[in-house]
Amino acid sequence: MLGPFSRVTAVSRPRVVGPITVGHGVNEFFSIVVPPVIPLLVSDLGITYGQGGFLLTVFFVMYSLFQLPAGVVADRVGKRRIMLVGLLGMAGGVLLSSTADAYGTLLVGQAIAGIGGSTFHPTGMSIISDVETGTTEGKAMGVFGFGGALGTLCAPLVVGGIAAVAGWELALASAAVLGVAVTLAMVPLMADPDEDDEGGADDQSIRTDGPPPTPPGVVASAKRLVGVPFSRGTLLLFAMTLLLSTQHRAIQTFTTSYVVAETGASVSLGNLTFFTLLLGGSLSSLWAGDLADRVSRPLLGVATAVATAALVGATLLVPDLLGSLPVELVLAVLAVWFALIGVTTYASYPVKNALISAEADASYSGSLFGVMQTASALGSAGGPAVFGSLADRWGVAAAFPAIAVVSVVLAVLFVLLARRD
Repeated sequence: MLGPFSRVTAVSRPRVVGPITVGHGVNEFFSIVVPPVIPLLVSDLGITYGQGGFLLTVFFVMYSLFQLPAGVVADRVGKRRIMLVGLLGMAGGVLLSSTADAYGTLLVGQAIAGIGGSTFHPTGMSIISDVETGTTEGKAMGVFGFGGALGTLCAPLVVGGIAAVAGWELALASAAVLGVAVTLAMVPLMADPDEDDEGGADDQSIRTDGPPPTPPGVVASAKRLVGVPFSRGTLLLFAMTLLLSTQHRAIQTFTTSYVVAETGASVSLGNLTFFTLLLGGSLSSLWAGDLADRVSRPLLGVATAVATAALVGATLLVPDLLGSLPVELVLAVLAVWFALIGVTTYASYPVKNALISAEADASYSGSLFGVMQTASALGSAGGPAVFGSLADRWGVAAAFPAIAVVSVVLAVLFVLLARRD
């Protein structure tokens, strides 16, 4: 029974990948603590859905501004140190948000959390890229994504559950304490990426193939962007990362609000659907990472993007089609539907990350992932704000087909990348 699970997690350096995966869970948990309580913030503080989405925008603007500096600094002073300091900084921002009695304090708390969070992906992903080989990059990125999805999955359970019985203030404070505890527990388990794993990791587990060959499309003058080769492939991956995060964060931010608005269910029941979205995503990340090592990565990306576009676009029709059914049955259908959306959305991530890892060399991997995660943060900042504004104007359900348009464009980018190869 464990055979398939063992296969998709068979990375070269588990004592490096494992703790970083746990850290990814903490990072994603902190980044998504606000969406489960947006309906409560709307009622308690008198804000709009657009303002609720803007809290995520502030978080990811800070995330984007400091991603690239974090990657460049990490290449010089140590990736693990920068990563751990950033996670603790996120906890501080979430803790401040828990004390808010006005919208402005929430904005400041999200800004602090965003600055702290900016350090994680350029450091954690570049460490994994440095130590994993070409035949395990997809699996490693799938495991990494699985940890992030589990962390995100915990947000509606922990934050939403506590908020339902004790208020959103205590929920955010509890989230901060839990994140710090997991971070501190992770530190002793983290192996040095420059040392062999105990238990037999051989020299082949460390990336020794040197810089990747110059990819097609690199300009003749070999221009470099903050130490990163500037090529057609890099540009496509940058745009792909931006749009994938735009799509992803918009769906995450408004899943609970969609269910509450369309069914009249409580926030707690809406967060159960959010939970199934994340559950589907966490499982698909592992298997998509394994597939990314065995099939064409760009074509796999096309398939996941097209499937996401179809499922997300169809959410506009679901409430009307199910309107005559008991609300309990409607909620069950929506839980399954959003689980499938989670499967297709999250499957794109290990594919995209493995494509980036294939472009990376240890000498500039932090900077490369800093560039790419800047794109990710920009998309994450724009998605909640743009689609929150659409939700204010048209209703939450009507905003979801606009997210599907982003998925279609993402599929086109994967096609262009496949043609490059």
